[in-house]
Amino acid sequence: MLVPIFIDLNPRSQNTTQSENEAFAFDTNVGNESIPLYNSTHIDTPYIKEYSMQNGTWPNGILVDKSGIVWTVGTKSHTLISFDPKQGRVIASYPIPQDSQKNATKNNNVQSSVSMVWAVVQDKDGSIWFSQADSPNPLWRFDPSTKKFESNHLVSAAPYQLRVDQNTGNIWYTTFTDNKLGVIQKIGKNQNMAGNSNSSISSQYKVTEFNLGNESFPSGLYLKGDSVWVTQSLNNKLVQFKAITDPNNSVVNVVKILEIPSSTSSSNDLSLFDSPYDIVHLGNNLWVTEHDANFITAYNVGSKSVTKFADSSNPHQYVTLPFWLREGAGGGLWFNEHYGNRMALFNTTDLTLTEYEIPTRDPNLGYISNALNFAVDPVNNRNVWFSEYNHDKIGLLNTGVSLPFNIQSSVNKVVLSKMTAHQGEQQKNATTTVVNFEISKNLDNNKSSSAVPPLSSNNNNHEIVFFKTSSSMTHFGVLNSSANFSSNFIDLAKLENNTAKVQLFIQNDYNVPPGNYTLGISATDGRVTKTIYPELIVK
Repeated sequence: MLVPIFIDLNPRSQNTTQSENEAFAFDTNVGNESIPLYNSTHIDTPYIKEYSMQNGTWPNGILVDKSGIVWTVGTKSHTLISFDPKQGRVIASYPIPQDSQKNATKNNNVQSSVSMVWAVVQDKDGSIWFSQADSPNPLWRFDPSTKKFESNHLVSAAPYQLRVDQNTGNIWYTTFTDNKLGVIQKIGKNQNMAGNSNSSISSQYKVTEFNLGNESFPSGLYLKGDSVWVTQSLNNKLVQFKAITDPNNSVVNVVKILEIPSSTSSSNDLSLFDSPYDIVHLGNNLWVTEHDANFITAYNVGSKSVTKFADSSNPHQYVTLPFWLREGAGGGLWFNEHYGNRMALFNTTDLTLTEYEIPTRDPNLGYISNALNFAVDPVNNRNVWFSEYNHDKIGLLNTGVSLPFNIQSSVNKVVLSKMTAHQGEQQKNATTTVVNFEISKNLDNNKSSSAVPPLSSNNNNHEIVFFKTSSSMTHFGVLNSSANFSSNFIDLAKLENNTAKVQLFIQNDYNVPPGNYTLGISATDGRVTKTIYPELIVK
């Protein structure tokens, strides 16, 4: 059973009087045991450690700097926060100059106003840049060495995303509501910062903006060479721009090189993506998160083919809202499911997805903590830090802890036959397709070099692994066909030879249109989910 979703990106503003029963929490009963999956406000997990911020912080944008210090900004507390993972605590909190909130509310009540901070980056000089929406000062720079802030008024609106070009030091950004792509370039040495806690950096940096057209709504950014890739989320396009520089290597213009789909595309091609929010270019593929469609999607630039991979279903929400996309170790791609309440890692080599449940969840808001943002640790890209906007927390996900199980199949292609019926006959049942796969117990799951404790060998609640399906057939990633497993669950503690064979039975009894799709077969213990994706062909 599912609850109606809310697309409001500020769930704190919603009515929170909904009863817990309306969230449709459930237990799965196996024999005499009750296996909690999604029915609690907190899940014990060895993969994630959470740290509490001061009440009323409301963290969103987050950064891990070059030395491993975590930075986040309180959208409600109006503070820049520095957190030391080695000490496991906040080591400094810097109030953002209050005149940034001068016009935030009619009563000028700084403490009650909210200024969303979506983007935080560290430039090549070590300064921390962050945006601040609904503020007279939409962009700030903070120097950790002097502990001083500077504001920039040259940007037309608060940047939605910021990306640093590690070759040139330029900072590129998008303004979602103002339809701009912009670049910040350093033109001189700052002389004012040390003596003024709220000085202007307009004279120290050059800001150049490029109008992308009305209702383009640019969000995600990816820099590669002289190319700047942008997702235009509400008109469902991916656009490649080339940066044009003058003899001094200063960016003076951008030229559109490629638009996907193009304005001359057929009506079918115009619906290639659904709210693409972020983008990464790996090899021949452009990888995007489709925010409103539960997909991470690969677009092959050479063949112009699209392959969509649905994340696993969530019992409380119709959509999981995959959001930002970041590169991880070994060609992996991280993304946050802020309504699915999970951090996810997609392996672009073996095409598998691992989703880690965030421990904290709010039953009054559909069992989510609202992880709106995350950052990959540049020192150890197996570690990911994320913010929990609804609960004044930040969290560390450590993939050094191995999973207790694995799912695999030798089947890489599944064919579904269409239902047929002769004239005058009732429609016949579709042919059943059988997919064989295996669940195996990971014997190394108690061996971890991580500081996060591994799975407890005596925790019977999480020895049970359940199965579920997804597909790219439908908008919400639902397998639009009848599907049943030969076993509804597997008890890892009772496996013979540490392996179990399972079968998935599928029938195309909903007359799915012929085409090529992907089939997601997932195994979960309620704390982590692993999904494999054989190709799905409907004839």
